[in-house]
Amino acid sequence: MVLSRIRKEMNFRELGGIPVSGGRVVRHGIFYRTGALGLLNEEELELVRSLGIRSVFDLRSDYERRFTPDPQLPGAAYHPVSALTDSSGKEIDLSPEAIKESTKHASHAENASNFLEMMYGGLPFAGAYQRMFEEIEAGNVPVLFHCSAGKDRTGIGAALILLALGADEATVLDDYMKTNEYRMAVIERFLEERKEIIDLHPEFRELLTGYEGVNRSSAEYALKSILRAYPSYDAYFEAQFGLDRERRERLRELYTETMEV
Repeated sequence: MVLSRIRKEMNFRELGGIPVSGGRVVRHGIFYRTGALGLLNEEELELVRSLGIRSVFDLRSDYERRFTPDPQLPGAAYHPVSALTDSSGKEIDLSPEAIKESTKHASHAENASNFLEMMYGGLPFAGAYQRMFEEIEAGNVPVLFHCSAGKDRTGIGAALILLALGADEATVLDDYMKTNEYRMAVIERFLEERKEIIDLHPEFRELLTGYEGVNRSSAEYALKSILRAYPSYDAYFEAQFGLDRERRERLRELYTETMEV
């Protein structure tokens, strides 16, 4: 398979084949996710260019885009829309200087708690995903969406697509956690470099895994934030994306198919 020729640490994969309700699966070749495109080598980029991508959603901040710009994909519309914004819709500055300033008066535990609430609690309500669903509903696919490591902002984007197409929570969370399989070597290197602190504080291992991988609790927090704001996922999709039952069923007709037995 073409995608298997891309380094696993790039976390480049598609949603095709993932089961949804009614004995159906997501169609192959429609939804692609990855880390930063600028980190792909030339051979990998050629493979990506062969996929016929029509929409690219760069979910990173302006700072991240300047640091590692996206290469152009011929025929693809480029949408640079940060998935991390505050309650007013203003992009959250992820530059090292801004992060240092925002956390210098907080303890490590406070930083972790505040980051979880700010990032995962707010992600499902980001305007970037609304833009992405507009292109999906308009049929401007295949679509490729990414952040820097293709795990957090990208992972929540994938979760929302799967939920909209009828996947259950367990399936969504299992797909989210596949990041740790793809980035296993990166995660293990990162943890090995911090072996001393993990030996002293084993409880830090899960938290530190989230720096290069993902934690299931983070995605669970994002899903819970939806259900705190709305009585159901149906109500969420209708309010946030204008996707009532009829429009979601149309998406299912377009982007899922009967599972082969």
